[in-house]
Amino acid sequence: MFPEPDLSARDPLVITNVTAVTMDPRLGDLQQATVTVDDGVITAVSTDVPVPHPPGARVIDGSGLLALPGFVDTHWHLWNSLLRGSVGEAPGHDYFTVKRALGPHHTLEDFYWSARFALAEAVTAGISTVHNWDHNVRSPEDADVNVRAQLDAGIRGRFSYGPRDSTPPEETMDLEDLRRFAARWPDERRDGLLHFGAALRGPYRTTQPVCRREWDTARELNLPITTHCDRCLREEGCRSCELVRHADGDMLGPDVQVVHAVHASAADIEVLASTGTSVSLSPITELRTMGFPLVSELLEAGVSVSFSTDTLAMPTAPDVLGTLRAVEAIEIARTGRQSVAPRQLLRMATLDGARQLGLGDVTGSITPGKRADLLLLDLGAANLQPAGDPAEDLVRQGHAGNISTVVVDGRVLLDNGRLTQPSARNAISGASGRHDALLERARAEGDGLNPRTPSAFPQPFSAE
Repeated sequence: MFPEPDLSARDPLVITNVTAVTMDPRLGDLQQATVTVDDGVITAVSTDVPVPHPPGARVIDGSGLLALPGFVDTHWHLWNSLLRGSVGEAPGHDYFTVKRALGPHHTLEDFYWSARFALAEAVTAGISTVHNWDHNVRSPEDADVNVRAQLDAGIRGRFSYGPRDSTPPEETMDLEDLRRFAARWPDERRDGLLHFGAALRGPYRTTQPVCRREWDTARELNLPITTHCDRCLREEGCRSCELVRHADGDMLGPDVQVVHAVHASAADIEVLASTGTSVSLSPITELRTMGFPLVSELLEAGVSVSFSTDTLAMPTAPDVLGTLRAVEAIEIARTGRQSVAPRQLLRMATLDGARQLGLGDVTGSITPGKRADLLLLDLGAANLQPAGDPAEDLVRQGHAGNISTVVVDGRVLLDNGRLTQPSARNAISGASGRHDALLERARAEGDGLNPRTPSAFPQPFSAE
């Protein structure tokens, strides 16, 4: 059912003569720098020559390459990644209809390989940290298999334990297993890569007593909370997320991340800022289904803002640089001014995202003492020539095809454009077959589901 562990070792690594956009405000951008990595830790970032090499280190000539911290994705529903290809514009094929129809038919194997598929694509896009926002935990084993998938992939991040999909608003999520969950995954099993949170439905999708009980339990367990603010998906003309009501109920604060908040009012934004509540935006899915993400307004109010993929099922792709480019252009068009600059956008996708997940001391910049999560990009590519300011070049012209090497926690997961893990390559090559098998099983088991439309179980797509 599941592959044998096949992560590479954390071999010592030395990158020489590289252009480094460190995202560390003390180091800035460096030319002809040397970055050394030993046992998964960045041990030196220097322009001094020579720099001592760890014994047995692999040396990469960074001439013509740019080093950047790995991207941080702060909200991603990994569990439904195999639904990509089933969601579309035809009646009965919208995201929510397909998700609700197929969610109950996911097996443990589906959950595992959905996550591995998304994480493999994340690596090719330069994403080294993922907040796995699981809103279809159907059993304790479902949660465990998601954690295993993320650890097997070698990707840093957070797993946020949520309810099963379409849980009735008057029913609490499995709070008893939420209490037991962390004990099944002690520190030594997580290898320093993963920590836990709670993905809660909030007052929009639950009754007040259920919402209060779930919130209080998460805080009792010291779990950071994440919640969707998406009334605007369903309410025509929505102009407020009613976050003031959250604040009045002590449901905001530095331990809370709000997702989307596309229709936040000025009062909503003020209360986010005053309580230290952070926001994760998913610009591509928001533009398709909700409206314009309020990037400038949130930043100018002092709210911590990060970016995320949301879901592959919409369908979308984890194209970080393309997303940043879209955000810059849209904000200029929307506000009539350069309200957010390329370097600021890069910081939001790296260091700010890491800080939002409580990982600012671990990742998000190329800084000695932090874990080695970094990318190498080809500066000689046509789209990055002639060269100017590297941050502007990356945001305005860069794409995932420029990424040649991805290192996460000192392990090389993408080497000269090729995934190093056989299991990651299998996750991609087997995705279509697993998608089709899920649809076939759902149709066979679906007689009692009463799906909302006859097309709730789409026909599998085959390239043949």
